Amino acid sequence: MATTKYSTPVIKKGKEITHVPKGSSKAIQQAQKVWYIEYYYEGKQIRVKGGLNRYNDDHLEKQRRANLLLDSIKEELASGYNPNNPVEYFDKEQKASISLIDAIALFKEYHIKHESRVKTIGTYMSKLNALSAHYPGVLLKDVTTLKLENFVHSKIADKTYSQNSVKSAKRIFGTFFGVMKKLEYVQNNPKDSFDKKIKSTKEISDKHTPYTDADLKRIFAYLDAKDKYAALFCRIIYYSCIRPGEIRGLQVKDVNLDNLTITIRASVKKSTSDNNNQIVEIDKSLAIELEKLNLNQYTKEYYLMGSTKNVVGSNPVGVNTPYDKLMTALTNIDKEDLIETPTMNADDRIINKGYDLYSFKHTSNIRKYNSGRWSLAQIMKANRHGSISMTEIYLKKLGTFTDTKHLEVPAI
Repeated sequence: MATTKYSTPVIKKGKEITHVPKGSSKAIQQAQKVWYIEYYYEGKQIRVKGGLNRYNDDHLEKQRRANLLLDSIKEELASGYNPNNPVEYFDKEQKASISLIDAIALFKEYHIKHESRVKTIGTYMSKLNALSAHYPGVLLKDVTTLKLENFVHSKIADKTYSQNSVKSAKRIFGTFFGVMKKLEYVQNNPKDSFDKKIKSTKEISDKHTPYTDADLKRIFAYLDAKDKYAALFCRIIYYSCIRPGEIRGLQVKDVNLDNLTITIRASVKKSTSDNNNQIVEIDKSLAIELEKLNLNQYTKEYYLMGSTKNVVGSNPVGVNTPYDKLMTALTNIDKEDLIETPTMNADDRIINKGYDLYSFKHTSNIRKYNSGRWSLAQIMKANRHGSISMTEIYLKKLGTFTDTKHLEVPAI
């Protein structure tokens, strides 16, 4: 049994009154004395006056305030207050009373300080702000596993969350409370007990869909004729599997056409697990396209894809610029298709097939694998993936392009 560190606090009212003047009372006279709350903490005498002696002329008010002060001190001691280290206690109390919305702001500051990617922070904020809006004014300490589950259930019920969204929300909640635990705002992570059976059956439209051979040719034919910038941007993705965001950050100094390599600087690459630069080999077909830029004429600090007009430019293009240019191309191709075939089935329209920038990367990986000249490990290395399982995600549409017709099953 733990030993109590303190004695029971009591109200001390000075020496007992032995004489009461005519017209007064013992209580009135006692109120003229110096009052304080007294207790002993780890053997040390503690006295707290708390402003009681400003009410010497109102004995009823003084007694009321003394009772309140006494109850307050008892409650604080029971909650762990240490009069020898009050800052620690009040810091703890402040953390215990932080609201969810303030904790989210603190979480954002934490990731900005640790230089997390802007896109990553944005993804975090999307889910966490939705949680805060669902429970306005709630304290962080009151966000339980049940509350998290009920929030996700509500998003499933209103068709907001697909299964991927459910997984993302759980991952983000785990990360958020992990940081709050590290910063000592909570003791436990409520996501750890999250019900694994909570699922969403919402159907989601395809994205990053690999291009069919026919559509790939049509898109590049259109881009080569109408948008040289987007044509090269998409070819870089296809031939190098460098991520769109990384391509935006490439500078002239990163491209070495002599040894056919591109350096992905640590400040540019998507993966932040280490601070090392990464090297990507330049395919001979891509090298031909890059040589057309005459990179030697530019300052090394210029951006490889920094100008939608001249390709190379002094500043990086906007985050959504390459994506928007591709979507414009797909929309224009779709308009041409509808003029030629007004009754085209909606699923056959090029804008409804789930194509985007990452589709070039998925297409490249599937084509590598189907060529028979690339092993899964080599594809993993080319993509700079940390595991085969990550590479397999890019090959999940492989069945769409694999023909098993007329193949025999080996006899038993």
